[in-house]
Amino acid sequence: MNKPYFPGRTLARFRYLGAKAAGGLILGMLLLLSMLVIATGPKAEPTERAEREWPVSYKEVSPVSMAPTIQVYGKLESDQYATLSAGVTATVVQVLRREGDWVNAGEPLLRLDDAEVLLAEDSARAALARAEAALRSIQNEHQLTRDLGSHHEAQAQLAREKLKRFESLHAKSMIADAQLDDVRHEANERAMVLAQQQSRLLDFPNQEQQAEAAVAEAAARLGQAELDKQHTDVRSPFSGRVIALAVATGDRISAGSALISVADYAGLQVRAPVPMDVAQRLRRDLDAGNAVVAATTIAGEQLGFELRGLAGEVKTGQSGIDAFFHVAPDALIALGTVVNLTISLPEEPNVIALPIHAVYDNNRVYRITDSRLQAVAIERVGERMDDTGGYRVLVRSPELNRGDHLLISQLPTAMTGLLVKPSSAADQVPALAGQWSSW
Repeated sequence: MNKPYFPGRTLARFRYLGAKAAGGLILGMLLLLSMLVIATGPKAEPTERAEREWPVSYKEVSPVSMAPTIQVYGKLESDQYATLSAGVTATVVQVLRREGDWVNAGEPLLRLDDAEVLLAEDSARAALARAEAALRSIQNEHQLTRDLGSHHEAQAQLAREKLKRFESLHAKSMIADAQLDDVRHEANERAMVLAQQQSRLLDFPNQEQQAEAAVAEAAARLGQAELDKQHTDVRSPFSGRVIALAVATGDRISAGSALISVADYAGLQVRAPVPMDVAQRLRRDLDAGNAVVAATTIAGEQLGFELRGLAGEVKTGQSGIDAFFHVAPDALIALGTVVNLTISLPEEPNVIALPIHAVYDNNRVYRITDSRLQAVAIERVGERMDDTGGYRVLVRSPELNRGDHLLISQLPTAMTGLLVKPSSAADQVPALAGQWSSW
């Protein structure tokens, strides 16, 4: 049986096949055109890129023994301050020195009214005279009692002998009983008088001791009065500068009231906190008797201070410990002045001084070998200010030898193997005064 014929469906199939053939023909023509362009185009030879050379400066090193330094800030102070108080109750009549004035040891600072003190002195002197007179009276009576003692003893002895005779006569019935009783009564009275006299004689040392104590007490009161009189002139205990004045002329003050404060300039020192590891090195030097000196500049004058000691404890809020540097007495220096100290530490062997930017990540430097960089691990020994005021880092490494060339330029791209173009240059870098980093 024959299938029915549909002319429209056949036409659509021919159209579809024609579109696919046209697409393939166009794609083939594009590929052929591309191949012709590539085949007929000019041929470029590949070029090799030259490695960049970084111009840098280097320093020829020579390890030597060198003393590290550390810069710290300290405060000028005195190791002792005196706050003078009133020794008596009185009125301030004259203020002789003001805050900030320079005073010498023993110089009067202010005066108090001495009227009341003089009255107390007169009263104490009169009491002493009265006590001394009482002591003399007792001593005279004591002497008189001693002198009369022999007479009382003689009378008592006579009375006893008389009694013996009368008892003998009475035994022979030669006297009456009444006569014997009278003699006995007389002998008893003499014995009683002698006993009283002897008792008084024994008590005189006690009376004299009491009188002497009264004299001593009166003398002490007089001495206190004389001492109070001296307190009316308030004098400086040492040479220094007046720090504070708490009273004015006309003020009524009582004993114990604060009057004026003075700082001892013979005990000037600079208190400066130093890191704990540095403090340990300084303490070892002190124990060994080695002098440790710090230098600073005040008012254009170069000064040197010697380490006198270290604090015994770490203060709250501090990571270091206080070091004390002795300062020679100087009337021109103001207490509280902040000074920048450069402390010289013991020498370290085989160290190299480099500018701070020559040290990378605080633990390596770069050696230049055959125009290429090579990282070298180093130990930071300390820091140092050179003669021109330039800041230098002291490093040490067993890999560094005399004559090695070290990179001293600041090169952010520094790495092992980097090609450089080294040139010898003077080690001229900005001075970083006042800096010091952790060790």
